[in-house]
Amino acid sequence: MKTRMIAAVLAVIALLALAACGGGEGPPVTSESQLDYSNTAAPRHSYTPYQTYSHIYTVGRGDDPALVYIGGDLEPRENLRHVTTLNGIRYFMGASRDGVGVDRLENYETDLTTRDGDDRLGLYGDGFYPFRVPPRVVVDTEFWAEENFGILVAFIGSMMILNDGLPPEFQMAVTDTRTTPGAYSGEIFVSLESPDRISSVCGARAVACAVSTTNRIWGYTDSAVLYLPNDFDTSAYTFPRKVIIHELLHALGIQGHVDSIEFPDSIMGAAGEYIPNPGFVISKIDREVLQIMYMSQRTDLYNDWGEWSDTSFHVMGASEDGALRFGVALFNGLPQPWTRGALPDDTALADNDGLSGTATWNGALLAFSGPSPIAGDAELEVDLGTLADDDSEQDLRFRDIYFVNRFESDGEDRWFPTRNIDYKLTVSDNAFQNVTDEGYEEGWVTGAFLGSNHEHMGGTLKRTDMVGAFGGSR
Repeated sequence: MKTRMIAAVLAVIALLALAACGGGEGPPVTSESQLDYSNTAAPRHSYTPYQTYSHIYTVGRGDDPALVYIGGDLEPRENLRHVTTLNGIRYFMGASRDGVGVDRLENYETDLTTRDGDDRLGLYGDGFYPFRVPPRVVVDTEFWAEENFGILVAFIGSMMILNDGLPPEFQMAVTDTRTTPGAYSGEIFVSLESPDRISSVCGARAVACAVSTTNRIWGYTDSAVLYLPNDFDTSAYTFPRKVIIHELLHALGIQGHVDSIEFPDSIMGAAGEYIPNPGFVISKIDREVLQIMYMSQRTDLYNDWGEWSDTSFHVMGASEDGALRFGVALFNGLPQPWTRGALPDDTALADNDGLSGTATWNGALLAFSGPSPIAGDAELEVDLGTLADDDSEQDLRFRDIYFVNRFESDGEDRWFPTRNIDYKLTVSDNAFQNVTDEGYEEGWVTGAFLGSNHEHMGGTLKRTDMVGAFGGSR
């Protein structure tokens, strides 16, 4: 299977996710809001190209309207400082203690290597064994059979969930297909097997499993094979992704299981159960374990164990009616974009009878380039009459992108080097993404129309020179 076809499937899956899961000069910013943000006015061009779009999905909460989530569980847990309000978007900045802390991470690792006080590391090889290279994902050719498409969607969605937490230098990408099981160095091979074969390889009661080849002396994983059943029931959303993410975390280097009583929120619990984080399959503890395993290998870019912090620096925007919130969390050097909003009332944008002609949403882009917060104007323009055409393209524009801490400057150093950015989008139901060719140097845009009557839009942007989120209102 060629790379272009794989990329096309990724794009289709991203746009199916919602249905499958249930020009100004920038806003004024006061000097108070600078906090401890870097005053650097230079972009970081060293972000490795991201491998996938942000994950996008919906979840209902009792009697409340269903919510749309793009990216990870990164909305700040503490109140941030309100900076200003412009074009119906409230701007916030500040720090929040969102992390679980080094002590808890160390306890997690210790729990993998011990049971009842006995050190089992030498006997079982449990612990942290990350890849030293970005894992190439090779999938069984059987995935492309029509009857297995649901399993492929669940797998790609699970991979995207983990990629939202991984630094770009170690993100997974589907690179090939192969018939013969087995993984070469630097690969995760995903094999579809019969239930009998799963029982033989994984154990009598196992639904799936991952088998890794590790270098125990140097502490890294060289390759892994992930076994999934070819009769996997993917009709529900959470269960299949929980299984796949559990096994992918094993393949990515978490070898062993933790005590489900000590870590009830972990998907890697020994009892096989965990307290789910509403709206997200992976919890903060598992995501942060994954991050420190991989980010600490690049101390030129990210913090390591000795510098690890539980504090994130945030830039955030919110609509005044609360139906849209978006932002970026800078965590130990890694920027992570996110968006949350209310799902429209059972209506695709193309079927909204109250809209006609061209609809325009105006708002803001908020981002980080390295440690530097940046902002700009965002505008999404949709020709509603063209939405029935699968090949129609809409316009997303970012204008006058500037360094937040240089807002008072009169010189050119105020502006981000790429001051204006344009994207062409495709729209499906209530989701959208950018049109892109192989290479993806121009970045990945993932977004959705939000609010009961599509009154808002929001999404994430992942580029090699910035990572951000955006939102706006009609």
